[in-house]
Amino acid sequence: MTDTTQSAATKLRPPVADRQWIDAANTQVDTPDLATGCRYIDLEMQAAKLPCAFVYQTGLPAGHHATMLAVFGALTKAGNIRNTLVNSKGGDASTVIQGIEDWFSELIDNGNWAADRVGGGIRVNPDALAKAIAVVKGEHHEGAHTKYLDRIINKDKVLDPGDKAGKKEILYSTFALRNKQVEAEYNRQLPQHAAAPDLGQL
Repeated sequence: MTDTTQSAATKLRPPVADRQWIDAANTQVDTPDLATGCRYIDLEMQAAKLPCAFVYQTGLPAGHHATMLAVFGALTKAGNIRNTLVNSKGGDASTVIQGIEDWFSELIDNGNWAADRVGGGIRVNPDALAKAIAVVKGEHHEGAHTKYLDRIINKDKVLDPGDKAGKKEILYSTFALRNKQVEAEYNRQLPQHAAAPDLGQL
């Protein structure tokens, strides 16, 4: 009699994404040494005919180890973000691509590499950011930050002022942190254990 227990237990789950290595023209290539970037395609969203692709270009030349490592890391991070979004309470795949774009935008545009994660996309401390916005706007009365906190927690979105087409939306938290005064005040508002050390402390 054939033992089917092992084969059933080791049955592979269907892939959730098509991870492509691409050249500078965004054309898929066969080997990593020809790549300058990547394309992450969420297969569930592709089947639903919804926005399903995230494209990232490293800006580095093909064939370099640093380029291949950057592409590999970008694809890995895109997959991690998808898992966080889909597996979170009430999560689904409909926000995957926007979530990936928001996360990468936070890194590239704001250099915010080390703040706390909120939800599946942006890494911020929501209370600290809301208080920073209120302070910068000169609103110092009790509870002044709550309206901003609501927008951050509810993941409100606004049009990206950097999008020439005027169509792309980004999280309000990402939008707020692009303001240098807000960014500086946010760093001051962070809990002491989350704040970066100054040079004298190193």
